Amino acid sequence: MLKKLLFFSLLFYTHLLLANDLLDDFIDKQIKVEAQFLDQNLSLDKKVDIKKAQEISYGKFFLQYTVNKEKYLQVNNPYRTQIARLKLRLNDNRHRGNSNAVKRDEVLMKGYHVRVMMRNILHNILISTQGESKSFFKEKVNETLIKYLSKYKPLETTKYLSTDQDQSSTIVQSLNDAVKNQQYLENIVSTFSSALVEESLHIYKTAKISDHKLFSILNTVNASPYGLKLNTYLAPLHLDAAKILFVLVIIFVILMVQMVVRFIVNRILHYYKLKDDDIDYIHSYITKLFNIMTSVMIIHIILVALLGLDTQAINLTKLFGIFYVLIIALMLYRITNTIAYMKMEQIKKSVIVKNEVINLSIKVINSLIVIIAFIVILKILGVDLTAILSGLGIAGAAIAFAAKDSISNIFASVSILIGDVFEQGDWIETSAVNGTVVEIGLRASTIRTFDNALISIPNSELANTGVKNWSRRSIGRRIKMNIGVTYQADFNDIHQAVLDIREMLKEHPGIAGQRTEYNDSYRQSKLVSKEDFKGIKRTTLVYMDEFSDSSINILVYCFSRTVDWQEWLEVKEDLMYKLAEIIEKNNLDFAYPSLALYHPEKKEIENIEV
Repeated sequence: MLKKLLFFSLLFYTHLLLANDLLDDFIDKQIKVEAQFLDQNLSLDKKVDIKKAQEISYGKFFLQYTVNKEKYLQVNNPYRTQIARLKLRLNDNRHRGNSNAVKRDEVLMKGYHVRVMMRNILHNILISTQGESKSFFKEKVNETLIKYLSKYKPLETTKYLSTDQDQSSTIVQSLNDAVKNQQYLENIVSTFSSALVEESLHIYKTAKISDHKLFSILNTVNASPYGLKLNTYLAPLHLDAAKILFVLVIIFVILMVQMVVRFIVNRILHYYKLKDDDIDYIHSYITKLFNIMTSVMIIHIILVALLGLDTQAINLTKLFGIFYVLIIALMLYRITNTIAYMKMEQIKKSVIVKNEVINLSIKVINSLIVIIAFIVILKILGVDLTAILSGLGIAGAAIAFAAKDSISNIFASVSILIGDVFEQGDWIETSAVNGTVVEIGLRASTIRTFDNALISIPNSELANTGVKNWSRRSIGRRIKMNIGVTYQADFNDIHQAVLDIREMLKEHPGIAGQRTEYNDSYRQSKLVSKEDFKGIKRTTLVYMDEFSDSSINILVYCFSRTVDWQEWLEVKEDLMYKLAEIIEKNNLDFAYPSLALYHPEKKEIENIEV
């Protein structure tokens, strides 16, 4: 939309400035340019600058000629009078036997035919713009050029110039000048045809826009009595009433668009019941950028339409184009991150979409925005992207080798996400680190250890090593204890204590048993045990386990219902109190490390505490 608006204003500017035939003046200027290319005193750099300026002048000429196509299509051959008079002079010189004068007139006649040919090519191409297809128009451009250029025969200079001619003769000098001009014309024909092919798309767009009713309306304003009177004062400033009205209308439209956009954004934000802080943030960091861009558009249009600076410095358009690309990229960047931030709480509750995938997607989108903006800026600056891409293909192997570690980390991050090894918030343990996963990035994952240190580990290391994921447990966090009682205990009391402990664990509300149920609404087909996949443990074991050096050990092996660490500690603490009650109830004593010394002569055993 922005590009069309600026293009429209430039068309209007050129439409109001031009009233006379352009082709003759343009050809005369290009003859002087072609003469400069043959100047031996000019450096190569200067000729390169002249060539760039020539390419710009061709683009502007086609734009100007197309804007006034209705006027120029009515002019078929403006050289009839000159050609008729030249024919009479040519016949007269032939009759008189003035050979050099005849040659001169023949060269001049060929020059007129070249000008007529170029005009006919332009007319045929402008008529073809009435079609609705761009591809059809491009084909017509090629067909027209082939049609006329295939019949054209370049001037044979050896036929008209010879060493035995009297160079002091004014007729011979005029013949030499005519031959030079004809050679320049032939160079112009070559440049003209190639420029037509290059600018064909712009010619087509210009022709379509120039048919707009606004042009006729603005011309009516200039032709009105008030417009004519006002233009007498504006003419010294190279302005007119229609041009000023046109710019004012565009500025008014842009300001109205700013108000409408802000109103629509407000309605949408209030519809979704966002917080006042979020609304202020969006207006300050996103809507404000849009207002800045549209304000710069007003400045751009004033510079182009009123002052006509774009016709003098093509770099102005490039500068504004780069600014628009940067500010649009910044807007997209902020919109993407703002939407992600607003939806983050909703995304966290989703079972299907993972936080890691969202984070990775946001980073990929942000990277794409930067890359696309960079490519567009290069295109605006005229950089040959095809050459760059081909160069990247050659350097791709070297870059891939140099960045092999980064590439392996990227693939490892994808492997971790697809394999569902761990996710944000999981407690994981490896040989190198033990802590909570903060983020899974493109290159590395960040983990917060339990002593509150933040560690970054490359994803390739995590993907290629064993990872304990303590968070992937639905029911059951292990409690394992060995309760030692003294050897003085009665084995009947030990047996009864084992039975009491089993019964206590069976009835304890915090211990998972066979009666503990687990309901999962999510259905997923897995060719593995559901309990192993979901992390469900209900095992309860209580046995007299071993005769140790200082005690008889009772093994207590069970799992708490909860997997939360704090709740697990509470359950374990309560379990220890109940175990102590059972030991005391059954007349048992906790054993502690001790050493028994046997004295045969005393016939007694002495216990020594260790």
